Amino acid sequence: MGKRILLYCVGLFIMAMGVSFSGAADLGMSPVNSIPYVLSEIFTFLSMGTWIIIIFSLYIVIQFLILGRDLQPWRVLQLVCTTLFGYFTDFTNMLADRFLPAPETLNLSAAGIYGVRLVYLVISMALIALGILFYLAPDLISLPGEGIMQVISEKCNQPLPVVKMCFDCTVSIIALVISLVYFRQFHGIREGTVIVAIGVGKILSLYAPLKPTLHRFMYAAKAE
Repeated sequence: MGKRILLYCVGLFIMAMGVSFSGAADLGMSPVNSIPYVLSEIFTFLSMGTWIIIIFSLYIVIQFLILGRDLQPWRVLQLVCTTLFGYFTDFTNMLADRFLPAPETLNLSAAGIYGVRLVYLVISMALIALGILFYLAPDLISLPGEGIMQVISEKCNQPLPVVKMCFDCTVSIIALVISLVYFRQFHGIREGTVIVAIGVGKILSLYAPLKPTLHRFMYAAKAE
């Protein structure tokens, strides 16, 4: 269990690093993080990590409302991983602000700056996909975003990929509306949002050969 928890926490931290690279790219956040990002840009007295905790906690409440009498008390434990992920995101954002050059500050042409943004975005996708691999391997608690998708899928008897697509579109539209109302432009929802939504899954499939290694790390001693 200790190894599983360690791998789980490492996965959350790597995902947080990916979120920070995505923020530095400024080409749009992943759908699940889009609302916290936009709100953190508007209400700057709260960090993005804090907004992640707030919005993800709302997803937990929605799960409870949907489940009703079928409420599963263990789902409240999602608040633990939500808080951890929020703090990790604030920490990696601090590291990104300190050590990652902002593309617009580089002495490059407009095309060069956009190229740097794309590089940051690709690194972000690679990190998020690797983090997902590590975080899912121990088969512990899902983050509320995945949790609410699973609940809707089970209650509505719909395939999880369909529910995920609808959920991603819904939260992206909400973030887009908030962005347009406040900034009068696309902010936090851009082409990168679509690229990340599609690209992370593709990259995750490339990490499939790592699964046996992670499994041996977690269970080798037990098997012996």
